[in-house]
Amino acid sequence: MRSPASKSIVSAAKAFADANRLRILLALRTGELCVCELCDALKLSQSTLSTHLQVIRSSGLATSRKEGKWAYYQLTALGRTMTEFVFETFAQQLATDSALNRDQAQLKRRLKLREGDACCVGMGCHRKDPRS
Repeated sequence: MRSPASKSIVSAAKAFADANRLRILLALRTGELCVCELCDALKLSQSTLSTHLQVIRSSGLATSRKEGKWAYYQLTALGRTMTEFVFETFAQQLATDSALNRDQAQLKRRLKLREGDACCVGMGCHRKDPRS
């Protein structure tokens, strides 16, 4: 039988053990994000994203809240500590990863569509890019 501590460590390790979950965790380092913002920025379907977010949330690395029709996710204190450690440990490799750099650029563009600190677009962002 595993102890609660080992279950927690294994659960967190599972959250980091998938390329899409790493992309999500890296995105969540920027702050609280709406599911639709994550879908648009990471080019993942809502069902795929939801599956990965469930693993991340179950690990204790992130929490979620509902606001109207939008669901927002953010890292917990444990999630911030662990992502900082993992991503700082692999900073050199992450800096040269073109897919992760593309994700971060897409997320930055998507966040420009916010009104205040809230998502206002929903799924399938069709509003004009604010840089235009």
